[in-house]
This record gives sequence, C-alpha cells and structure tokens, in this order.
Amino acid sequence: MKENFKETIKKGKWLGNTLLTILLIVVILAVVVALNIFVEKQNFPDIDLTQEKLYSLSKESKDKIKNVSKDTKITLYGMSEYQDVIDYVKLYQKENPHITYEELKDATSRPDLQETYGLGTSITTGVIIVEAGNRSKVVSVSDLYTYDYVTYEQYNVTEQVITNAILNVNLEKQPQIYFVKNHAQNAEYYQIAKELLKNESNVVTDLDLLVEAKVPEDCNVLVITTLKEDFSEYEKNIILEYINNGGNVMILADPNTTNISLPNFQAILDVYGTSISNGIIFEQNTSRMISGYTNIIIPKVSSSSEITKYIYSDGDVTVLNSGILNFKSYDELEQMGITKEDLIITTDTSFLRTDMNIKEYTMAESDQQLSGEAIAAAVTKKISDEKTSKLVICANSLLVSDMAVDLNVNGLNSTSKMYGINFYSNKDFLANSISYLTDRKDNITLRKDTGLVTYTATAKEDQIIRIIITALPIMIIIIGITVWQVRRRKK
Repeated sequence: MKENFKETIKKGKWLGNTLLTILLIVVILAVVVALNIFVEKQNFPDIDLTQEKLYSLSKESKDKIKNVSKDTKITLYGMSEYQDVIDYVKLYQKENPHITYEELKDATSRPDLQETYGLGTSITTGVIIVEAGNRSKVVSVSDLYTYDYVTYEQYNVTEQVITNAILNVNLEKQPQIYFVKNHAQNAEYYQIAKELLKNESNVVTDLDLLVEAKVPEDCNVLVITTLKEDFSEYEKNIILEYINNGGNVMILADPNTTNISLPNFQAILDVYGTSISNGIIFEQNTSRMISGYTNIIIPKVSSSSEITKYIYSDGDVTVLNSGILNFKSYDELEQMGITKEDLIITTDTSFLRTDMNIKEYTMAESDQQLSGEAIAAAVTKKISDEKTSKLVICANSLLVSDMAVDLNVNGLNSTSKMYGINFYSNKDFLANSISYLTDRKDNITLRKDTGLVTYTATAKEDQIIRIIITALPIMIIIIGITVWQVRRRKK
C-alpha cells in the first residue's frame, strides 16, 4: 500500500487529477456566478406560485395603470431591506414604460428630494415617493400592511397602496377642497388633516366667505368645522346657494354644550333633515374607552358603507366629547328627498349627558341610554332631477383634528400627548369621506391574504444567508473530492 502511494507521488498523477478537479470547480463556480449576473441584469420577473398571487399585479391594477401616459417616477428611499417591495415596483415598470423607479440609499445624492420631503432629517425610515409632473404622494412602509381586527389576520396591501398612489398623481383634475374659516373654532388644528388630503392629490384651500362673497365654482367639497359663533345671514345664504346648486359638504362639529345661538348654522343642517345634540357621549365599557377616559371612546363603525367597511375590519375610530346626530323620521326624510346611511354609531353601553354639572362618570338618572344612534352619517339630498347634494357629517371634530390629547401612561405617573387624527383609523375616515364626496372611483381596494406576518431579512441576515448559500455548495464539493480521493487510495 505504501509502495503504491509512493509510486503515485513520484509519477505526479495525483497532482494532475487534483488540478483538473480544482479547475473544474472554478469553471462551474464561474458559470454559476455569470449566469446569476446575467439573470439579474435581465430583470426577469419572479414566478408567482402562491395561491393568492401575492407577488403578481392583479388584472384590476393592470387595467388601471395601462392608461397612465405621464412619466411617473417611483423613488424608493431606505428600502434596501424590503426586497419584496422593490420586486413589486419592478412589476409596474414592466407593465407600463411610463412608470420607472429608482432606489435611493443616500439622500444627499438627491438634494431636491432631501429638501422637498425631508429625507434623512424628518424622514429617516423607508418611504416610497411617487411623482408625476408637479404632483407627488409619499407612502411609508407601515402603509403597506394592515391588520384585520375581526379575523385577526394581516393583509398585504402593497399593490393597493402603490397602484392608488400612481393613480392619484396622474389625476386629470385634482379635487378642490375648501375649509370655511369664518367663525371656525380652533381653525389652526386641522393642519395634519389638510396635509393628508393634499397627499391624496386634493387641492386644499382656506375660504373666507366674506372676501370671496361666494363658494368658488371649482369647489368639490366645502368643509365646515365647529363654530365659535354663528354664521351671518349673508354667509348662510352663500352656503345654501352652493348646496342648492348641487354642492357637496363635510361637517365636523362638536355638540353645542355652551348653548351658543346658532340658528343660521342650524338652517344649513335643516336642508339635510338633521341636527347635532347638545349632550356628550360617555362610555361605560372599559374596552371602549381610551386610557380609562369615559368621554374618549371607541364607537362602532358600519360594515356596509363604502366609507367605513374597511375601517370596520381593519380597526376603529375614536371620538372625544362627541355628540349624536338627530335626524327627522324616515317618512319625513323621504318627503324631503333625503336618504342616509349611518357611518359611526353608539354602543349599547354608552349614554348621552346634557347636564354638564354632573361630575360622576357613571350614568345618572337624567342621562339618556344610547344604542345605535348615529355619530356620523352620509346623507344625499335630491335638489332636482338633475342635481343632488351629498353630505358627510360627524358630531365631533377631534376625529380629524391635530389638537393634542393628554393620555395617562399605565403604570407611570405621567401623561403622553396624542393628536386626535392619529387615533386608530381616523385618518382613513377623513380620506374615505372626501373620496366619496368627490366621486373618486379611480382608487382600488385589494387585499392579498398573507395570513402571516411578512418577514424581511435585515442587511446583516441577508449577508449571512448569502454566505451560507455560497459556502455550503463549496463545502459539499470539497467533501466529495476528499471522499473520492480516499476511496481511490483504498483501491
């Protein structure tokens, strides 16, 4: 055995065989690397074998974006750890050549975006910026997933969000939203709401009825918030003229607990057959309160309205010191040409208090037990055979305001501030209401049921995975060669 081994060494056969094997390994690795580089440059789409088609564009999205004719740029900032989103964006570029994308890792390389959107300063996490012409929409990573509190499942809404963002910035005409500032209480506390609506491709403007002497002809929605004093007769007539011409309105008004005389404001509400209570809703069910506050409550939302049906499954809304809406009877509304659907309603564990001198948080004898009364509603008023006026009304303004609410921190002797509009799905309620009032049919709603939380590897984890993928085959080859050589020697 020793003699055969020495003879093999002397003749150098082992050297030739080993060199040949190493050369073969190098060639194989080179071919694999070259093939990977080629495939990556070709940008071939992944094959989607999932039943829900989680990684493919739906026919609805394809139909919607095929008409996009403007050059639309999708910029991915800080998204290197979200390869699934990057792959998704590539599908849009493949579907329509007018849609392109760019991955941006260093904000300083694009000072224009850095200045416009605060990349690297106010925005440090991953965002998607969609731009077309002078319009833009910013989407955060958190917007790409939603949780269904009814079925306890997570939904991937990446396609829905990106498709809608593309459609939003490609609107032929942006809806015009006007906030009435005459006699408005706390008018400065709607900045987040206005920015939200702008990000939904609306033009938002403050309106002084006395200066303009009319509601502008391009107004799609007139927004009226809580008043500190009544409209003048002149202002009331301007608003009524707008409504009678088929104008749409959104009213967000708190209950009149101080009993301010508001006959002209009530005259506007009378057109739609409703009024707002002077009392405030209190909740008795602790699971329907925020931080134990009986007046900061989580009411029910409708599961059938196009405004709230997805809020119903995704989460809740929150109101503070809210009232209820008092509508005329069904027969009276029908005679007035009015139809309505309730959007937000009271629970059967809540009550209405009109006597604000009562300090107890439990229900008193003078309080009114509630069960299914409307807090917010969508109303349609038939003006003529050709004209209708739509109204979304909520007996609460905190729902969309950026007024800070002090909340107790459990277990700590401290409080934390939170803006009203940031509670649960309050933003969605505002955005959906405006979309409804402006007849925005371009938006799509798609839910791809992942059933599980999506896992995305970090950069470090991705590096480890790549090392394993590369090293493991090499180790197997080396072990194979070693075994082969050992077996040859035994022969």
